[in-house]
Amino acid sequence: MKKLNAVSYQRLFLNHVFGFLKNIINSQELEGEHCIAVSGGIDSMTLLWVAHELQKQNKIGGVSAVFVHHHTRGGQDLEAELVKKFCEKREIPFSVLHAQGLSGVTGNFEKKAREIRRQLLQKNLKSSQLLWLGHHIDDSFEWSMMQKYRSGQPKSCLGIPVKNHRIIRPFLSVTKSQIRNLANRFEIPSLEDPTNRDNKFDRNFLRNDMIPLIQVRYPQYLKHYVNYSNHMAAILNLNITQRLTGHEFFIFKQGALIQGDQFSHYQVQELLHQFSNESRGKITSQVLKMIKAIDHGKKGPFHFSGGTQAYSTFGLLMIYRQDLKNYDQAIAHALNEIQDFNQLDLPTMTIDDLKQSWNNLLKTSDAMLNMPGLVLLLENKNILKTLNTSVNDTAFPEVSKVCQAKGLRFMTCLKCLSTWESKKTKLPKTLRIIPLWTMSNLFSFQE
Repeated sequence: MKKLNAVSYQRLFLNHVFGFLKNIINSQELEGEHCIAVSGGIDSMTLLWVAHELQKQNKIGGVSAVFVHHHTRGGQDLEAELVKKFCEKREIPFSVLHAQGLSGVTGNFEKKAREIRRQLLQKNLKSSQLLWLGHHIDDSFEWSMMQKYRSGQPKSCLGIPVKNHRIIRPFLSVTKSQIRNLANRFEIPSLEDPTNRDNKFDRNFLRNDMIPLIQVRYPQYLKHYVNYSNHMAAILNLNITQRLTGHEFFIFKQGALIQGDQFSHYQVQELLHQFSNESRGKITSQVLKMIKAIDHGKKGPFHFSGGTQAYSTFGLLMIYRQDLKNYDQAIAHALNEIQDFNQLDLPTMTIDDLKQSWNNLLKTSDAMLNMPGLVLLLENKNILKTLNTSVNDTAFPEVSKVCQAKGLRFMTCLKCLSTWESKKTKLPKTLRIIPLWTMSNLFSFQE
């Protein structure tokens, strides 16, 4: 595999973290203020660097940094100074909070320090701010391991929460190795807390002694941990990255649909398994790759082990067996039989009429054979341009050929509805529309 240069790695890292952010907070929160808790260690310093870069790209709102001084060791003065200089150089607002009543020799120091630190940070947080913490996947794995020996509750073994009220952890999408790689490439300054080497703390014992042995024996342990945690979180209805905004499920004999802009990879996996002829296995990594491709504008079809496919289009994800034969040829044949579309006595449709027609389609047993639900637009060029119609859909290649030959324009029903709704002032209240699914049974022709 070709090694990425620093700029390419930075772009990949930032896009990945920002994509994760968009799944855990809404657009209003993204545009709001962000307070980064920084200790001076490599994780939190890199988190601050990433947040600042995202702010410079206008992807998130204002960024500030806060350092909690525990007053338990001399090295913390150097760490505070490091963060201060980093922020001054980049004109990032910076403040220091002072913990009281802590001693490095008291029992259960880690827990007490964490509680006091959390109270200080939350008390300092403005009503418009989100608090960023630098925990990453390795931290979550360590926490999960500790909890397995402390608690019998499934929820406590899932790892560190991605979001807890106004606290978010964007680096739970990356590993320690990836963070270190980015920090080294861009020479992000940091200081290591010397107590990280003290194995009297449970976390350090796991990190320094146990996990290195696991890593050698099971090099893919973090990947499998993330997949397991996501599965369990979905089962327990605790996964905040479920991508569930306004989604609906429709399951038919021939396949399934997820309607909406977002969906979870867990749900996609479960639907794929329903139509797969193989046992579970490879599908998890394949689904994650598909979701990344969809986020970059790809439609598919995407092929999965077990003879299944998925196809993404506007507001719709189709899941079906690879041998599914849709109504492409039947509709193309019906279109070919019409000599002059201008002579058709077509009633016009309103937005509500088209919505009703779409809802009626979803109630039919052969709905999958008509998906993604194309509609023909018989309107002037200005209206077609405003609607951003097309002459090609890979799910219906024969229909596309006929439309290209006859100079006809079409689009998916959901895209038509969405565009019509958003551009009401530029479009008439009624349009001449032929839902192509109404033509699939006009002729008995179907190979």
